[in-house]
Amino acid sequence: MEREYKIIGGDGVEYGPATLEELKSWIRDGRVAGMTQVWRSDGAVWWPAGRYSELGEELARLHTAAAAARPRPCGFWARLLAYMIDALVLGVIIQAVWTPLAGGRHWAMPPLPKELTQAAVQQFMQEWQKWMNAAPPLFYPVVYAIFFLYDVLLNGRYGATLGKMAVGARIVLPDGSPIGYGRAALRWMAARVSDFVFFAGYLLIAIRPDKRALHDLLAGTKVIYKR
Repeated sequence: MEREYKIIGGDGVEYGPATLEELKSWIRDGRVAGMTQVWRSDGAVWWPAGRYSELGEELARLHTAAAAARPRPCGFWARLLAYMIDALVLGVIIQAVWTPLAGGRHWAMPPLPKELTQAAVQQFMQEWQKWMNAAPPLFYPVVYAIFFLYDVLLNGRYGATLGKMAVGARIVLPDGSPIGYGRAALRWMAARVSDFVFFAGYLLIAIRPDKRALHDLLAGTKVIYKR
């Protein structure tokens, strides 16, 4: 006589009887998982589905499919590369915005070295440091305004800045949904906390299994690779 099965569904209701093939189809449909309580007609007790050897292969397939569908967190080095790309893009934007503002006020930034020799780069860095030490009061508000708009507008609309787009990453909420502009603004402010603790907040990316930085934890976000 063919065995029959019953299950306790996620809603707490008993379903069945069902044949083995019907039960396997329920596994494929996601109605039955490894810990779902299952009763078999030749037994007297309810056991988790994972205890039945005849269901092992189907449950293993379900586990493999779920693991493949799970988004992979974006790690430290990829995010560092994205950060460097964004820094370069922001540098170009800031230079383009600041140059007209600096016209006629002697606020112009030091020009980039024409040759990438050690002496030229060293001289540029010295001039840049002197300029930064005496930067006009308007400079930092302009920089942070551009930085804020760049981050929030791109992350709020696309879930990624140009740097994150380049490495194939995006920022999402824990359930995988878009963060929106409000959460993007909150995350930008939380990232300044990571900055002000000597960038230690970013080191959590290398330590935590979910690769979330301090500002991700504060803002309730995570960075994953796009599928």
